[in-house]
Amino acid sequence: MKRIFTLMVAMAAIATTASAQLQFGVEAGLNVNLPSSFDNATIKQTVDPKNSLGWFAGLKAKYQFAMGLGVDGAVLYSQKKNDMGESSKDLRYIDVPINLRYQLGLGSLLSIYAAAGPQWSVNIGDRDWGRTFSQTIQDQNLNNVSGTVTELYQGALNNLSINLGAGVLLMKHLQVGFTYNIPITKGGELIYTLPNADPTSAIDTYNSVKENWKNNSWQIRAAYFF
Repeated sequence: MKRIFTLMVAMAAIATTASAQLQFGVEAGLNVNLPSSFDNATIKQTVDPKNSLGWFAGLKAKYQFAMGLGVDGAVLYSQKKNDMGESSKDLRYIDVPINLRYQLGLGSLLSIYAAAGPQWSVNIGDRDWGRTFSQTIQDQNLNNVSGTVTELYQGALNNLSINLGAGVLLMKHLQVGFTYNIPITKGGELIYTLPNADPTSAIDTYNSVKENWKNNSWQIRAAYFF
C-alpha cells in the first residue's frame, strides 16, 4: 500500500512538472515584407518592389525541456502586403511556424531566448492581381513600338521558409521578440506581357516573360502565455 501511495505521489509530481513546462497563449505582431527584385531588364523599367507593412495574430504554445531547450509552435492568421511599385495587394495566409528554442534564465523575472525552425504558409485569399498600361519600347532596329503591357501577379499557394529569432520572456508570461523569415520556395510569379511587334523585332522574344519573386520579411512579435 505504501509503495502504491509513493508511486501515485511521484506520478502526480511528474504531471505537475509537465503541465508547468507546457504553456499556451496568444501572439500578435507586425510583418515587414521585403519582396525580391526581378532580373529581367525590361521588367525593371516598370516594376520597383518596395518594403511594406502587414500584421499577424493567432494562438501559440511552448514546451520547455531540460537544460534550457524547448520547442514552440503557433497557428497564425497573417496579412502580407506585396508592393510592386504601381501595383500592390494584401495576401492572406495561415502561417504554422515550429521552432527549436533555447531559453536562458537571468533571474526569476527575466529570460532571454533564441529560436529557429521551419514555417509553412498557406495562401487562403485571392492570389492574383495586376494592371495594364501603355508603354513604348525600342525594338532591335531602334524603332519605337507602342502597345499595352499587362502585369499579372500570381501569389504562390504554399510557401516554405525558415525562421531565425530572439527575444525576452518577462515574468514567465510576456514574450517580446523579433524574427527574420528566409523564404525557401517562391512567393509568386509575374507574367509580364509586352506589345506585339514586327516578327523581326527583339520585342517578340519578351512577349511573355515569366519571373518568380521571394518574400523575405522581418517580424516584430509579442506573445502572452497563460
